Amino acid sequence: MKSKYSEAFIEQALVKLFSRGGRTVQSVTEDLNVNYHAAKNWMKRKAVGKLIVSAAKEKRPQDWVAEEQLVALHETHGLSGYSGPR
Repeated sequence: MKSKYSEAFIEQALVKLFSRGGRTVQSVTEDLNVNYHAAKNWMKRKAVGKLIVSAAKEKRPQDWVAEEQLVALHETHGLSGYSGPR
């Protein structure tokens, strides 16, 4: 069965999960609107070292082309907690 989440979304979710500080996994998954058990499985499958390497290779959002911006917008449409540019 194919995941309904893109690899890019899963990578970003894992970054938030692994750097959640004092927050619970449940709290982060609620913010991301992701199933708790799916997130726990992602965390088990992904090594933290691989995550850091892939995050370092990613472009900054300011450097994305229009197509990449549209994909990111589509993937994050239902998320809450955005407070605008800083």
